[in-house]
Amino acid sequence: MTFQDILPSLIAQLNSATSSNVSTSESSSNQVIFESDIDGTHYYLVRCQPKSNPWLQLSQREQEIAQLVAEGLPNKCIAKKLGISQWTVSTYLRRIFAKLDVTTRAAMTAKLLGDDLLAS
Repeated sequence: MTFQDILPSLIAQLNSATSSNVSTSESSSNQVIFESDIDGTHYYLVRCQPKSNPWLQLSQREQEIAQLVAEGLPNKCIAKKLGISQWTVSTYLRRIFAKLDVTTRAAMTAKLLGDDLLAS
C-alpha cells in the first residue's frame, strides 16, 4: 500500500478527529497534532517549530554593527569606522532591536552571545 492509497483515509480521520485525539508536548518545540493506526502502521502528523537563528535575519551591515556594539564601541566610533553617519548607525540599531525583539545594546549583545553568534 502506497502513501497515496492511505492519504484519503488519513485526511478523513483527521477531519473527524476531536480535540481529545490531539496531543501536544509542552517540553518540545515539536507538536504531535494527530496520530492514527492504518493497516498496522502508526502514523503521526507532527508540527515542527523551526529553530530561529537571529543572525540569519540580520543583513551583513547589521551584523557588522552588532559586532562593533558587542565590542563596546559607541555609535560615533562605529559610524567613523564604517564611513556612515551616526544617524545611520542609530537607524540600523533600531532595526536590529526590532528583529531581535530587544530594547538595549546589552540585551542585543546577550542574545547574540547566548546563541553563539558573536565572537566573545
